[in-house]
Amino acid sequence: MEQSYIISQHASQRMGERGIAEEDITKCALEGKLLETQDHDRDIKVLVQGVDSEDNEFYIVVALSYPRPVIVTVCRFREEAWDDLGRLKKRR
Repeated sequence: MEQSYIISQHASQRMGERGIAEEDITKCALEGKLLETQDHDRDIKVLVQGVDSEDNEFYIVVALSYPRPVIVTVCRFREEAWDDLGRLKKRR
């Protein structure tokens, strides 16, 4: 059976580094919280928040591509990597 999405090589590598299983990615894609949509005229990407099997938060960036969406990257939130801009965060 063909997956309904593609995991990029970069995302696969990050999943391994961050201990995030493919089952967690699938659950995030189906049940995660949509945080942001980015439209840069050439493609649309969405940022989705999920939790892994140990209830730790992680995020996926998905390019909404045809014929299947592509998981571009997978990350965990690290407070020290972000500047606090009030209700927004900006990567340092």
